[in-house]
Amino acid sequence: MKIFFSLLILTTSLFSSIVFAHGGEDHKHLTREQVAWEKSAQGALVIDVRTAQEYGEENIKYALNIPYKQIVKQFKSLEIRKDRPVVLYCRSGNRAGKAIMMLRKAGYTNLHNAGGITAFIAAKK
Repeated sequence: MKIFFSLLILTTSLFSSIVFAHGGEDHKHLTREQVAWEKSAQGALVIDVRTAQEYGEENIKYALNIPYKQIVKQFKSLEIRKDRPVVLYCRSGNRAGKAIMMLRKAGYTNLHNAGGITAFIAAKK
């Protein structure tokens, strides 16, 4: 029984350390969409990585449209700092995730996947 409690305490301490180290305390009760709105309100650049046609149908008012396949080239062209806070979204979060992987590989560090546009918009209400 003593071993069980020791393991429980160790596991709890380890989990708390991991959450704290990754900033989980600040956002642990928020969805990724809510975190994205917070970051946006703090000045993060918001990027819609869908096609121009999808962007034309519905978008976040102040979001830039950069299709995910062009993301690294356009970031370099626009001279976006590698540590600039950036929120990316698409239809479901998949293309935003791919864009984040490409940007990370290119050295960009402060990136957040807001998921899909419908959930992202709904989270603001």
